Parts: sequence; structure tokens; C-alpha cells
Amino acid sequence: MKCALLLLLLPLCALAAEHDHAAMQQDTPVPATPDHTAMSATIAAAGTSEALATTMMEHGGMSNYLLLADRFERQFQNDNNLWVWDAQGWYGGDYDKLWVKTAGEWSDLLHEVGHTELQVLYSHAIAPFWNLQTGVRHDDGTGKSRSYGVLGFQGLAPYWFEIDSAAFVSERGDLQLHFEAGYEVRLTQKLLLQPRVQLNHAFASDTAAGIEQGLFDSNIALRLRYEFAREFAPYIGVEHAIGRTATANATRMVFGIRFWY
Repeated sequence: MKCALLLLLLPLCALAAEHDHAAMQQDTPVPATPDHTAMSATIAAAGTSEALATTMMEHGGMSNYLLLADRFERQFQNDNNLWVWDAQGWYGGDYDKLWVKTAGEWSDLLHEVGHTELQVLYSHAIAPFWNLQTGVRHDDGTGKSRSYGVLGFQGLAPYWFEIDSAAFVSERGDLQLHFEAGYEVRLTQKLLLQPRVQLNHAFASDTAAGIEQGLFDSNIALRLRYEFAREFAPYIGVEHAIGRTATANATRMVFGIRFWY
């Protein structure tokens, strides 16, 4: 008998518990939705410029730097082997940087520096991955030294092509155009193949400086490098000179190291 009564009372107890739970939910107030407009107005009243300056100091707007030796290599030719370097570095923030580029070669045949180039540029970010650069360039070497004004663009094009282009106007008023493009094909996690083209075009001859009108000091190359670390990678490759300054021995083997800090 007692068991039958318990079985009858259990459903009644369950219904009562559900009724009490629903009543508690109805009596509990729903939290109000935050008023973001009021919050924004409060922040603005407290001094937006000061808050923005603090945010930039702690989470952005800081100065960084990079030193990159893209090519430091030995080039082998039948009559004249060369040491060649091509490096650049910058210091600055997200939008504005001081950018320095240098390139040159040492000739075993002449036992002296064949050609050196130094650029000191102001670089400003005008779009994601793109910088407008302006400044001065100075060339020295076996020919007469020349100085140039520089205006160029450097950045990363769609499909990950690295582009470096510039126009140079010499102290004599001569115009030169420079275009360089490279692409990295990652064969494995550490092995990369890099095709590269460099083109220089002069609109006027400058015999004293060793520059002929037309395409000069240009080349296409293919380098295979192995990254022991991201910052250090030896490589081997082949480079072929094109343009008016190309000689009969226009193709040369190269080996070197690429490093950055």
C-alpha cells in the first residue's frame, strides 16, 4: 500500500518542482544589454588622443630594424672571378623607415673593387606590402663616380613576387630605370629554388662612368639554397648576363650565403 502511494506522489512532486523553477525564472530580471554608444562617448570624454597614444606605445608604433644580405657570393668566370654582395637594411616603424641598400663587386683580375653602389632612402608605406622610396644613390668604382636622385617602389606583388623598382636621375640629368623581381619556390621545408631577374636601362650613354645607352648590367639567375636556419642559408646557382655589357663568358656559376638579422 505504501509503495502505491509513493508511486502516485512522485509525479505530483515533479510537477510542483517544475512550477517553482518556472516561477523563479520569471522573477529573475534579465541583464540589460551594454550600451556601447554610451561607453564610446565616455571613452571619448576621458581623452581619446591620450588613450590612442598609450595603445600605440604598448601595442604598435614601435621602431624595428632588419639587416639582410640577400647575396654574398663568389662568381666563377673563365677570365675573371668576382666577389659580389647585395645587401640592405632598414630602421623605423610601420609606416616610415630609413632604408639603406648597398651592392658591389671585387675583381680578382683587377685586384680592386669593380663597382659599388650605395643608396640612402626614406621609405613610406603606401599600401599593405608596398613602400614608396626616395633618396640619393652614389656609385663608385673603376669609372667616374656619379650621384643620383632616387624614386622607387618596393614590395610584395600578388602571388608572392618580390619587386624592387626605381628611377634614377644623375647629376648630369641622365635617366636610368631599374627593375628586379624574384620568386621563391619551396621544394621542402628547408630547400628553396629562387629564380631572379635584374634589369637596368640607361636612356643616355655615360662613357666616363662605364654606362652605355640601352640595357646594361642586367642578368637572369637561378639559385638553390638550403636553410640551416631561417637566418642562414648557403646556396649554389647559375647567372647569365644580358644587355650591352654582357661578354662571351656571360654565364657563370655562383655559390654564396644568404643571411639576415
